[in-house]
Amino acid sequence: MPLLELRGITKDFPGARALDGVSLDLEPGEVHALCGENGAGKSTLIKVLCGVHPVGSYGGEVRLRGETARFRALADSEASGIALIAQELALVPGLSVAENLLLGREPRRWG
Repeated sequence: MPLLELRGITKDFPGARALDGVSLDLEPGEVHALCGENGAGKSTLIKVLCGVHPVGSYGGEVRLRGETARFRALADSEASGIALIAQELALVPGLSVAENLLLGREPRRWG
């Protein structure tokens, strides 16, 4: 069973279909790249996966560890271990790569 499954994902915007039946399986330890021209739907697919486009705003199914995932917001996907790191990320020059990736998500003790 794949760790993460996208099944028949369809996403429409006014006047345009951004995703048309996209399916993808991801196994633990795999690395994938989404490649394509501008407007191919790469960002839209990632936004569906991460809850930026909430469940109900697209067709198809997202499954995580064999269970249907119903992400309503970015926080829902993050709570399940899925994080979105934007390519236009504004970096803090004085921090390490790891510190920049965790910026705003730093481990905390006692609140």
